[in-house]
Amino acid sequence: MSSRVENYLTERKAIGGPLANEWLELESLYQSRLWHELTLRVTAFVHREELQQGEQLRSFYENFLSDFEHRINQLALVEIIIPISRTFKQVDEAILFIQQIREKVKANSLAVLLCDVTIGKAYLVTKNLNEAKKIIEDLTPKFDELDHLTTVHSRFYDLASNYYRVMGNHSEYYQNALKYLGCVDISVMVLKEKAERAFNLGLAALLAENVYNFGEILQHPVLDALKNTREQWLIDLLQAFNIGDVEKYEALKPVWQIQPDLRMAEGILKRKITLLCLMDMIFVAGGVRALSFSDVAARTKLPVEQVELLAMKALSLGLVRGSIDQVDEKLNMHWVKPRVLDLRQVGTLKKRLDQWTNDVKQMSALVEHQAEDILS
Repeated sequence: MSSRVENYLTERKAIGGPLANEWLELESLYQSRLWHELTLRVTAFVHREELQQGEQLRSFYENFLSDFEHRINQLALVEIIIPISRTFKQVDEAILFIQQIREKVKANSLAVLLCDVTIGKAYLVTKNLNEAKKIIEDLTPKFDELDHLTTVHSRFYDLASNYYRVMGNHSEYYQNALKYLGCVDISVMVLKEKAERAFNLGLAALLAENVYNFGEILQHPVLDALKNTREQWLIDLLQAFNIGDVEKYEALKPVWQIQPDLRMAEGILKRKITLLCLMDMIFVAGGVRALSFSDVAARTKLPVEQVELLAMKALSLGLVRGSIDQVDEKLNMHWVKPRVLDLRQVGTLKKRLDQWTNDVKQMSALVEHQAEDILS
């Protein structure tokens, strides 16, 4: 044991207090050179509330942890460093500290990624959005290339979603927030946080111009935090968008217009739900019949003369495929963009498959009968 470590531990033990026994345990593990056990103990120790004030954790690193940091798992070292960096008074000093650690763990790619994510969060906290953006754009392809889920993924998606929320990029926020929730156990998340994340995610789904699949969020358990609360209207609105229910959307208007972001985006919401209404009509029709302009106008609450423009918009966005018969005023659509289906939509799909099965059986019987006539 070096004199610096010995003097530090002696000083800490002499102070006594609620951490006295833990200092003794740390000393014992250090002297026994049980590095794995010491790593586990230190990982929990740096989160103790008694150490979060002043420069206690910084002193802990300089006088104790730095002596054996090269002996422990590099990713675990960064996990230990993160709470230590939060106690720095100046964010610039914290970033410099993490950058120094990053250089020490450069042999471990995940440890380096975690350092970068932590630096990105520091930039975001200080509103240095340009630097935060650079880090997110640099890390995105690196995480996409990983072929397995790691403990670092959730930290990155949390950073990215928070950045895009600040920037008002609803589409990117929605995608990254969903990925974050897919990386964490929401059963241990406090109800308040779940409700906040569910509300922000629901708003983003509605406001993002390229999100036309609401089945994924409607089936996510995080949305349960809003059920039977004063935000229940958001779930109802999401369900209306999922099936393109324009009537329900209009009925809920007095409620959702209270929310400033939705009220300001009323034009976007109207266009979006009419597109979803058209998609649902095509899905239910199953491509077996043409949709008349008048039927589409009645369902979408649009003037007949705007139906063709609606169909052109849906075609340009890749939401549907087919053709427009301007003479007969009909839409001949044979494909609609795949989405996560609710039970009603699954039921529609089942009916269509049942009909297809019956058609195949009838054709098989017809071919068999005709074959006998030909052979005879």
